[in-house]
Amino acid sequence: MTQENLTKKVPGEWLLLFNNEIVDHSSSVEEILKIAEEKYPAEKFPQDEIKISKVLSDHISLR
Repeated sequence: MTQENLTKKVPGEWLLLFNNEIVDHSSSVEEILKIAEEKYPAEKFPQDEIKISKVLSDHISLR
């Protein structure tokens, strides 16, 4: 299974982090990217302060 397939098939929640603090979350990566662009426009905030991460559900089967 490729990394892209794993990310799409494995349930979990996307987190938006600013200065290593969770500021928002969503089950849709598109939604979390939209929120990041609205809250933290690139011209006002350095890219290294904003992170997006996926927290996987505990119901994962990798068989």
